[in-house]
Amino acid sequence: MSSFFKKNYQLPLCKGAILGLGSVAMVSGAWAQDTNSEKPLFMPKRDVTVLYAIKPENSSLLQSRKIIFSGDGNTLRVDGPDNMGMVIVDSAKKTATVISHKSRIYTVVPSKSDQSGLFLDQNMTFKKKGTERIAGIICRDWKVKGPQGSADVCITDDGVLLKQEGADADGVEGQTVALSVDYSKLSPSTFQVPVGYQQVKLPQNKGDKPSLVTPDSNAQPLIPMKAQPADASKGLKVDTDENPYITPQKDVDVVYAIAGAMPGLPPFHQRMRWSVGEWKQRIDSQGVDTYMITDYHQKQLVVLNPELKKKTTMPAPGDAILALGQKPSGDYLKVGEATVAGQHCNEWEMVDSEGNTNDICYTDDGVMLRVVRNNIPLVVALKVVYAPQDPKLFQVPSNLTELAPAHP
Repeated sequence: MSSFFKKNYQLPLCKGAILGLGSVAMVSGAWAQDTNSEKPLFMPKRDVTVLYAIKPENSSLLQSRKIIFSGDGNTLRVDGPDNMGMVIVDSAKKTATVISHKSRIYTVVPSKSDQSGLFLDQNMTFKKKGTERIAGIICRDWKVKGPQGSADVCITDDGVLLKQEGADADGVEGQTVALSVDYSKLSPSTFQVPVGYQQVKLPQNKGDKPSLVTPDSNAQPLIPMKAQPADASKGLKVDTDENPYITPQKDVDVVYAIAGAMPGLPPFHQRMRWSVGEWKQRIDSQGVDTYMITDYHQKQLVVLNPELKKKTTMPAPGDAILALGQKPSGDYLKVGEATVAGQHCNEWEMVDSEGNTNDICYTDDGVMLRVVRNNIPLVVALKVVYAPQDPKLFQVPSNLTELAPAHP
């Protein structure tokens, strides 16, 4: 899990083409100006997404990078190649957050504050030249000189850098040109760590391993949903003894597709294994080293990361789970039937404790196969296997060190 940070820390960026972390992480102040001489804006003053073609020093290969700028001038995000990861730089907090999508982990490092823009530096001198049109947008050409060399840049009046040829603030040569510019308004989530990612602390000394900072507190076991009062005009309200089982009555192994944590993110897979004998549930998520074991006898949830030899123990979320053979009380409206992952299930409309209306499809023996809210599938079973579950799957290894739960 540490390889992303050790080997690819700078991969979402590209030195010599305005995008080295050595330059990006020094972003400071929105668009600070030296009023004694004319200079371009150092950072955009409105939301903008720019796709750049870049050519690093000593390379004949063009690469592409997408950089997203917040209109407040304090925050930018650099997306790495092949959706491998991204870096979020917050100059107000003086931090750079490096994120790995593959491992679903991130680390936060301090950023420097002696540079005012992605490429431009307060100590540089600027000479205004002509204008040109790049990616359909007019920008002004500037000759820029600094301690480490010089470059030609083209910057829009609202601070978007569209071209750079020459050396960056560290003296590394490169070329950059904008291919497209999109001024669409950005959601605050654009500059946030995706839900469910875990924070790790980078090794401080040679030979050390990364350490887990924040357990995956956003991941939750698939809690059986109990109904709240509902509108009986929308479906068939059944008698209490006809309410569905909402916990599995048999050992079962289910693979679910879970909706992406943020708009635009693809679904990820989550495997749920249930043991009636142990009265425990195990959840393994795609691409994540941690997994969860919930002991409903002990009302305890354990988040485990065997690679880091860490575990976090906390109370099991939700109300006390129903006993084997027990059906829930409350209003369950039967609204239809379906076949999901080859299994028959009845669809029930329920209003949960947060006031959300959900259509949930349960098998006759209590296995949840689908959750739909506002016509959007949130959880869909892909594979269901009824088979005895090995008790060893639900045991917590004895060699893990306890880590206290994270608190926001």
